[in-house]
Amino acid sequence: MIYPEFEDENEQPITDLNLPINRQGFAKMWILNDDYINYHKGKMKNGTIGYFMEGNRKVGECEVIELLNLKS
Repeated sequence: MIYPEFEDENEQPITDLNLPINRQGFAKMWILNDDYINYHKGKMKNGTIGYFMEGNRKVGECEVIELLNLKS
């Protein structure tokens, strides 16, 4: 599982769960289980497209624009 940390227009994490998330913006994404880091290393690169899921339903789309701690 990769967990999003959505950011506001000032690049600060949105911590108030009552605030809506903008339709477009940025998020830092965190791999929650260290056992999957090597798995994702082989699949993630700039330009990779992914989806935010709720169960089996796609609710958003994302694109990798920078890798911070997943460098090959």
